[in-house]
Amino acid sequence: MKLYERLYSHISDMPVIDTHEHLPSWERNRNQNGDVLAEYLTHYFSCDLVSAGFTDMEKIRSNDYTVMQKWDMLEPYWEACRYTGYGRSLDISVRGLYGIDGIRRDTVETLNAKFAESRAAGSHYDYVLKEKCRIDLSLLDNNTDFDPRYFRNVYRADRFIFPDFDQWEGVSFDDFLTLFEQDIKKSVSEGYTVMKTNCAYFRSLYFEKTEREAAEAIYSQKKSDKALSDFMMHFFLSVAGQTGLTVQIHTGLQEGNGNTLSNSDPILLNNLFILYPDVRFDIFHISYPFERKLIALCKNFPNVYIDMCWAHIISPNASVAALCEMIDTVPLNKISGFGGDYCFVDGVYGHIILAKQNIARALAKKIKEGIFDFDTALSIAARFLYGNPKEIFRL
Repeated sequence: MKLYERLYSHISDMPVIDTHEHLPSWERNRNQNGDVLAEYLTHYFSCDLVSAGFTDMEKIRSNDYTVMQKWDMLEPYWEACRYTGYGRSLDISVRGLYGIDGIRRDTVETLNAKFAESRAAGSHYDYVLKEKCRIDLSLLDNNTDFDPRYFRNVYRADRFIFPDFDQWEGVSFDDFLTLFEQDIKKSVSEGYTVMKTNCAYFRSLYFEKTEREAAEAIYSQKKSDKALSDFMMHFFLSVAGQTGLTVQIHTGLQEGNGNTLSNSDPILLNNLFILYPDVRFDIFHISYPFERKLIALCKNFPNVYIDMCWAHIISPNASVAALCEMIDTVPLNKISGFGGDYCFVDGVYGHIILAKQNIARALAKKIKEGIFDFDTALSIAARFLYGNPKEIFRL
């Protein structure tokens, strides 16, 4: 058996702490009406199809067409995108979960029938997340009630950093800040250990230090202004530093098509890493395509950590290369190896297979270079998949 295959055979059985998911917080909350294509094209692979030129995604997500009618619309674009990380992940999922050899014209109707059957049975979360993926716990990007067998919630700070002024009608700025601080501390008392901001979808990640008076003047005018969100981010991090929370920040590629990629360069966060040394910053998605900048930041700052959520399906090749460079560059205890980052449960399986394959490939390369031996490689994989996230997120 080749070195990579030996490594993967061990790593494939390792338990995992999943650093980031968007799944329905209870299995009963899954959409019970859509077909398999509507669910699988909720996000990610749909973006590749749009990039390839497909323009009728709303038809695919509707219930107005049969699965085969949808396939007729999709097929040339699907075949153009099949070998991206997103496409490969879906093919891996249907092979591993349903015993079907990929998503194709001659399999899609059978797949849809098996998909509907498994959804109706009501035990699919347990089958996918526990039995197939061996995920001990997933951090769920959700402020609502959740199934504790699978999830722990992550606090979302964006509703305060980017306030909806209609929601805060009649609330003074002083009271608004007090409510934000109380909300954070209440969440900590309820067991939250992780908070997240998604702001790279809306604005630049450079948050300038802003005077309170300037922020209050903007707030009183009910304006969504950069200076206000600058101030609120600094306020948030000052409170987070008092609580011992880990703060997750989206960097790199944004989901969807046509966003402003320069907004999400991790180097823009440099001032926050300096100003808030008591905050653990968990930086998402290896910051792809800015992964080398993140690696340098992680090497430089004790409070900066690298999170590989989403990365393995954005670019499997870049993820392997980044892992090799991380091992050369940053302490091993600063890397979390997997976060599914999916809105639908089947996608998590394909992603975790790719992630474990990528980790095995990177470690095999390092063994061949003489950096460490086989047993050490397995201990490193266990760190990436379980030990590190358990410690980083204080689970």
